[in-house]
Amino acid sequence: MLKTVLLLLLAYIAYKFIFGFVIPVTRATRNVRRQFKAAQEEMAARMQEQQGYGPYGANQQRATTANTRTDAAKPTSKGDYIEFEEVKE
Repeated sequence: MLKTVLLLLLAYIAYKFIFGFVIPVTRATRNVRRQFKAAQEEMAARMQEQQGYGPYGANQQRATTANTRTDAAKPTSKGDYIEFEEVKE
């Protein structure tokens, strides 16, 4: 009789441990891993985009190089330049 009660008590404790601790912890761990993986993929995509390898980065890089070429080809005018001399007292 005592052996049966102890086995039932042990089975109840094992059930509570498995369904109250082990399963929620494994689910939470799986969710956290998925979120970290998604964050890493998003960060890698942003880095590639910033470096000019993404879908929009190549167009941006071409546009900035084209702007610098046209700016370099324009003659620069000095405009109203006032020479400054320091006055010592």
